[in-house]
Amino acid sequence: MLLGGMIAVAAGAFEVDRVDFSGLHRVSYDEASRAAGIGPGDFMGTLDSDGARDALGELPWVLSAHIRRRWPGTVEIDIVERVPVALALTAPDSWVLIDPHGRVLTAALASPPALPRLSGISAAPAPGGYLAPDAGALLDVLDAGGGQGGFAVTAVWRDGRGDMRARIRRQPDGAVFETALGDDSAIGAKTAAVAAVIGDLEPSGAILDVSVPHLPVVRAEGQ
Repeated sequence: MLLGGMIAVAAGAFEVDRVDFSGLHRVSYDEASRAAGIGPGDFMGTLDSDGARDALGELPWVLSAHIRRRWPGTVEIDIVERVPVALALTAPDSWVLIDPHGRVLTAALASPPALPRLSGISAAPAPGGYLAPDAGALLDVLDAGGGQGGFAVTAVWRDGRGDMRARIRRQPDGAVFETALGDDSAIGAKTAAVAAVIGDLEPSGAILDVSVPHLPVVRAEGQ
């Protein structure tokens, strides 16, 4: 009887008193709390930290979650949220935010922000899902273009043949050019070719073709 009473007292001494979240910006406290499933009264010694971490990772905006016990009764949960880098179509004229890995972060937005737009690919799934494989090279163009100087990518799409096109804005003058990137190969070399010649181009409505990256050419549409 005495042993049982001691165990009960010990268990009560190590109940969760509070759960502290950090890193929440896009995710609300209520969303994170429901997903983690940890609350006052839970026994500190038997918390399912792995399960809570995995459940938090199912939230569209959550990249990672780190859970720590602070004895005797505090649980600290550090959230790292995903960063939106582009917009993708989920239906005609309906854009959603995506992260660098193609994770869909939102439902359709009433007022999409000024981010690069991906199109000509499979429709984006519900929040928490990922874009189809045909979007992979387009995301690679955004990533590679961001590492180059002299221009910013404002849109990437697949044309009727499945080849890639991009709209770029030269910096610092803001002149806009369309670029033909061809197939999914050598994306780093192609964006480097754009960076090498973009400063010398005159705005004309012609296409900068870097599908053969060591031989960039300017041509009229249809040629």
